[in-house]
Amino acid sequence: MEKILVHSYKGGTGKTTVALNMANLLANENKVLLIENDFFMPSFQYALRSEPDLYFNDYLKGEVSFKEVIFPDTQLNIDLIFTNKEFDPNEKIFGSDQKWFISTLQRMTDDLETLKKQYDFVIFDSPPGWHMIVINLIMMCDKAILILRPNSYAVSGTRKLIEIVYKRAKALSNMEMFVLFNQVPEINMSADLKRWAEQFEKEGVKYAGNIACSCETAYQMAHEVIIFPADHFFHIALKQALSKILKSPP
Repeated sequence: MEKILVHSYKGGTGKTTVALNMANLLANENKVLLIENDFFMPSFQYALRSEPDLYFNDYLKGEVSFKEVIFPDTQLNIDLIFTNKEFDPNEKIFGSDQKWFISTLQRMTDDLETLKKQYDFVIFDSPPGWHMIVINLIMMCDKAILILRPNSYAVSGTRKLIEIVYKRAKALSNMEMFVLFNQVPEINMSADLKRWAEQFEKEGVKYAGNIACSCETAYQMAHEVIIFPADHFFHIALKQALSKILKSPP
């Protein structure tokens, strides 16, 4: 079972779109569990128009088991864990100390271990930026895919995130890190992408590729299309990126 973290320096990078389509792509030949970890701005319920009975929040409160919050999506042929879209600032996830997060990390690690024969991939869609949630996920996962837009601000912010969060946590894990540029304009940015990729490579972060920006895609998403078919350029570009990340075609 391979555990993959999808993360970004800031919101608006298309992180959740990448996570959903990645899970859908991998599910063609694998058993996939996709877990929503963005407790601040959850979006799975809106994107998939689903209303599960139990949420990841319920598991973290200790009210139900891990298996009870798994929601099978027959349309996508993946299993999902949703975060409750009803924000409750009193939940422990928003204000607990390090001891609570360490305890939660151990609990999740143990529960996932019991499912290692059931899933080939577990994908975590994390909140953007820095949070103890992200530290826990770094400690749990085998790979991290950092999604960013192709501009100098996003590159600088992602490099800072790597420096203050990933490099410190990586000392305690064997995680591989990758960058994936999303929403790349339809102009020649090959020189910029190469330069940025080289900067990341020097810091031990591999370049997975890029996904082009498209007005057609923006229009489709405005009309509630979030999962793209196999012949769509988003799907094709993501598949190419995954072939590098997984070292073999998904």
